[in-house]
Amino acid sequence: MRSKTLSFNKEIIKQDFRNVGWVSIVYFLGLFFTLPMQLFMEMSREEPRIPNGHGLFSSIFTYELQLFFLFVMPVLMAVFLFRYLHVKGASDFAHSFPMKRGRLFNHHILSGVILLILPILLNYLILFITAGVADVESYYKVTNLSYWLWLFSSMTLLIFMVGVFVGTLTGLSAVQGILTYILLVLPAGLYTLIAFHLSSYIKGYSGDVVLEQSIQYFSPLADLVKFQRYGPDTAEVPVGTIPLIIYSVVMAVFYIASLFLYKKRPLESAGRALAVRALNPVFKVGVTFCFALFGGMYFTVSQYEYGWMITGYLIGGTVGYAGASMLLEKTWRIFNGRHLKGWFAYGAFTGALIALIPFLWQNYESYVPERSEVDRVYVSGGYWQYQSMVNEEMDIPFITSPEAIQSTIDLHEQLIEVSDPLEGGRDYFFFVYQMKDGSEIYRQYSVDDKEVSEAKKAVYETEGYKNIQYPVLALESDKVNQISIDSYSGQGRKEFYDPEQITGFMEAVKEDIEGMSYEDIVTPRGLYSGVHFTVDGDPDNPFHFQLHLSFEKTMDWLKQEGFYEEAMTLPEDIHRADVYRWPQNHDFPHTDARFILDRLKEAGVEPLEVKGNEEIGSLMEGQSNQEKGAYIVAFYFDERYSDHYEVLSFDNGQAPGFIKEHFE
Repeated sequence: MRSKTLSFNKEIIKQDFRNVGWVSIVYFLGLFFTLPMQLFMEMSREEPRIPNGHGLFSSIFTYELQLFFLFVMPVLMAVFLFRYLHVKGASDFAHSFPMKRGRLFNHHILSGVILLILPILLNYLILFITAGVADVESYYKVTNLSYWLWLFSSMTLLIFMVGVFVGTLTGLSAVQGILTYILLVLPAGLYTLIAFHLSSYIKGYSGDVVLEQSIQYFSPLADLVKFQRYGPDTAEVPVGTIPLIIYSVVMAVFYIASLFLYKKRPLESAGRALAVRALNPVFKVGVTFCFALFGGMYFTVSQYEYGWMITGYLIGGTVGYAGASMLLEKTWRIFNGRHLKGWFAYGAFTGALIALIPFLWQNYESYVPERSEVDRVYVSGGYWQYQSMVNEEMDIPFITSPEAIQSTIDLHEQLIEVSDPLEGGRDYFFFVYQMKDGSEIYRQYSVDDKEVSEAKKAVYETEGYKNIQYPVLALESDKVNQISIDSYSGQGRKEFYDPEQITGFMEAVKEDIEGMSYEDIVTPRGLYSGVHFTVDGDPDNPFHFQLHLSFEKTMDWLKQEGFYEEAMTLPEDIHRADVYRWPQNHDFPHTDARFILDRLKEAGVEPLEVKGNEEIGSLMEGQSNQEKGAYIVAFYFDERYSDHYEVLSFDNGQAPGFIKEHFE
């Protein structure tokens, strides 16, 4: 009879309500003012704002503020509800009751669950009743409201149980709050650090792909924050059904682990950073490892040298070990022989772990698929170009011909030979192999153009690559409503809408692109104009491109239609041109024309100043993006804006005669 009476003690529940009920009240008010009250204010407006289709997760209901309360209130509940564990007198008193530890723990868990779910449920009922008496279909639907209830209830309880779990591990309330958030983001943070670490050592490893496609799966907070309400990759809800089910399972695991630790927790652990002393070495290793990776990343981003990366590992690991030791021992006096030995031991273990991670990825680095295994391949200058087409649900222009696929594989093999993940280069290559078995392989490299120029040329001149680089080749003229051409100088703009003119322009452009050589693609001639299309009424699309003088048939078409003067930059649009001799012997870290020009200007080198339209016209025949040449030309379009200029360059054989005469 006695055990039955003590199986549920309402006085403990009442005491919890008195102690932490304020957290529930704040949670209710926070959600009330961001949801029901916001709805009432919107409905009372003379001209209500138009929702963006995301229901209760739209900007009208301040989704970011909802997240603030969701992230903060469950942690506060866990900290204050179990604060007695971290105060020795309160802990001794609470555990002096004639009640088993497990039942006492469950009483507090029940109090926390009720106090956290009640604010969510009350706001749900207010919104549900409002939906029954007023027309709120344009703001949210009942199904959206029910999903909101499920999402907020599940995520609230998950964050609460993580906080409780941490509370059973530590003996300090402040540490509990901090470690709760660290644990919630630790998998995602560690994943990011390891991904960066691998991208600095492993050739072809793309941290962009890894982080963009999967970072949200490693932290519930990241999953909620990553919710896209705008843009091409917009989502209807923050978290899908399957992840919510997984989070519910994880919550149950944290409850079981918390209950087990609570039963085993020694009472004298109140006031200690970690209640379980056996976890001290694990904590030290974890903190040392994470800080070492962070230090390596910081110095790598700053210097991009392996020496500085190793320095970052040493400094970061030392700071991490010292911080963990101070926290565990609650003193800053750790600079002695015992901790020096510990620093060597933990440092050696952490260093071995850091070195082991890239070693496990060696097969990844050297792997190149066989031609017979590849169905098709995509290659471009970066991951985001590919991902933008995926987000736009466009038909991705893959390379499919056997010869072009083999050329791409040859380029890939050469990139493995010459690339260095840390040193990189000015040219980026991103590969997506779609295999015949349905799998996909991603690789990304950064090198200097001259190291792979021949293999690069074999790929760039293929029809498949041109379809990737110039999506306009796949655009049908009958879908285009408008074409806009803006000159580089900003003084010319031409728009046309006539279907016959649109068809004629696009035919000329496609013919020019299909006939382009490798040199035309990488070092086009002349100052470009930007071409933009409005397709099916939408001006936001990927069909834009740069129109250069090397598009000869397109230039002829523009002149024939009388559009050339408005669409392209003319000599009279240029205020002046400065010509420099390209230094043949220099120790500059980069070789592109613009970088060298900036160094020449900093050094005070006097240029040849050109202002005559005839001479400027001849200078406009120079090439873009060259990495070597005889002369560099800077074009200035307005004397008031000296920072607005474009750079072309000439080889000695192509340069106008008056330049050669001046510098000889």
